[in-house]
Amino acid sequence: MFEPRPVWRGYGCTLVGILLASSGACGYRVAHKNRLDLGIASVAIQPFENNTTTYRVEQKLAQALAQKFVEKTSWEITVHPSQADAVLSGVVSRLSVSPVTFGQGSFGSTFLVTMDARVELLENSTGRVLFRNDRYIFRDQYQVNVDVERFFTEENPALDRIAEDFAASVVTSILEAF
Repeated sequence: MFEPRPVWRGYGCTLVGILLASSGACGYRVAHKNRLDLGIASVAIQPFENNTTTYRVEQKLAQALAQKFVEKTSWEITVHPSQADAVLSGVVSRLSVSPVTFGQGSFGSTFLVTMDARVELLENSTGRVLFRNDRYIFRDQYQVNVDVERFFTEENPALDRIAEDFAASVVTSILEAF
């Protein structure tokens, strides 16, 4: 009796071979294998220079950066450049707040925060630039209480959020550069 044979049955080994050969050439690799090992075991995070009128923004950024490096790397974090393999520094050049939506009595209820900064990571022993971005721009919206008396109490959480977003982006950009 004649049994119909599936067309693909004879080509199974060929198909598997093609799939295996093409999977190595597709451009996908494990992320850590794409990064260069620059021998960094510790980073000194310096408070950024604050060229804005916003109080303590440089301290919030330094704290958020230290936290993100702890979360995403095995690097030791310090504030003393003499004790580190690399030094992270920067300048906050602009921080602006603009109303986006308005609540009761034409008072803004949602605001857009925009921050411009420069970031640089230097190898401590040689002064070589490991990472640099002269134009980091961050934007984030946040809501404030409609109560005018409590308006300023919302500023710190907004700065904390933008500092966290900024830090996450900086750390990710640095790690992807390696």
